[in-house]
Amino acid sequence: MKNGFLKFILLLACLVSCAAAPDPEPAFFLAQARNDPELRIADVYKWLFHATRGGEHAVADEFAVRKWLETEWATLGPPQPGEPLWTPLAADGRIGRLNLRPYRARGGDPDALLAAFVRGAAAFDADPARFRRAWLALGRELKKRPVGHLTAAEWRRFDREMRAHDYPACHHSAAYERARTPAYRVLPAEQAQPLIQTLARKGKSTVFP
Repeated sequence: MKNGFLKFILLLACLVSCAAAPDPEPAFFLAQARNDPELRIADVYKWLFHATRGGEHAVADEFAVRKWLETEWATLGPPQPGEPLWTPLAADGRIGRLNLRPYRARGGDPDALLAAFVRGAAAFDADPARFRRAWLALGRELKKRPVGHLTAAEWRRFDREMRAHDYPACHHSAAYERARTPAYRVLPAEQAQPLIQTLARKGKSTVFP
């Protein structure tokens, strides 16, 4: 009887602890967001979408994916001031954005990047339910405290819009596009690491140990 009661208490404590623990995606994102005043709610949504679902939505047509990269590659300017090669999207670093301008400037191979992107999109354990949990957790966090342009009111507005379409992928906000001109490919670290190590062998990158 005592053992059964003790197990019940331990289970209850575990459940309470798990329920109180912050969701890792919004917690990690908000820590980064405080350093970038240009972020809007669409950019938060896109970050969480990529962190939990990878690049699956972008590879339905591999020919179109290749043309998209070729066109973007040909029009890239130099890296922006302080633009990193790799931007992790989750605290555990298992997925991130490989930024095209610094990758190209350091001699990165676009064909190798394309192959890694397609492999990564197929291999990543995309989870729509995990995305929705993270998105809802973000809404709860913003209700407690806004961060820059990110407010609970903006979250509710965007949530209504996205929920009506079953939470699809979205574009960056126009404000963020103007300010940052984002250019990247979403890759699991497993696919990104060989690309970055190739640059490291050329003496041009030390992102991964």
